[in-house]
Amino acid sequence: MPPVISFIGYHNSGKTTFATRVVKILKDKGYKVGVLKSTKHRNLIGDTPGKDSYRYREAGADAVGIVSPDELVLFKKINREDINLNLLSLLLFNDYDIVICEGFKSSEVPKIEVLRKEIQEEPLYRKISNVIAVISDVPVEGIKRFKTNEHEEVSQFIEENFIKNSPKVFFLNGKEMVLDEGLENKLKNAIIKALNLKNEEGERINLTLFL
Repeated sequence: MPPVISFIGYHNSGKTTFATRVVKILKDKGYKVGVLKSTKHRNLIGDTPGKDSYRYREAGADAVGIVSPDELVLFKKINREDINLNLLSLLLFNDYDIVICEGFKSSEVPKIEVLRKEIQEEPLYRKISNVIAVISDVPVEGIKRFKTNEHEEVSQFIEENFIKNSPKVFFLNGKEMVLDEGLENKLKNAIIKALNLKNEEGERINLTLFL
């Protein structure tokens, strides 16, 4: 499962500008990067009445996907409060190295806040959980801080702490679970036993799980 980290901040804090610079740096290093952006706008992708996708939804389909030669569009009703960013990233970006999000400040994924001295509101890192660093043009206390021009440093921080050091995670009935070595071996043995995996000589087949 790809690691997930989100950039958060108040309106006009500069989080989009900073996050896009980080995405470019990580891409230039050869990583495969996915992006999820939160927005308050609705119906961003129109589903035109009369079109095939619209007719399927009118017929009661819970979700409708359209696959073209170069794009995939999914129409699906969601409850924003029920979104699990880690599970969503696993479903959409399973073969990616990192998923960079913008927004989703109420989620439980690690977050980096972008601050500016012009913003008078109380910093988010003092009010919400799992903010691991701040990008700010003024000094802050009690949390790791990057300056607003330290795009390379933030990219390296993400690379070292998330891309190269990402725990194995899987989901059981929608519940997120960390796969340690002991649990991984138990799963392998259970699958081998259940499927009776042997070669023609009766020898056990080594099974590796990629999660």
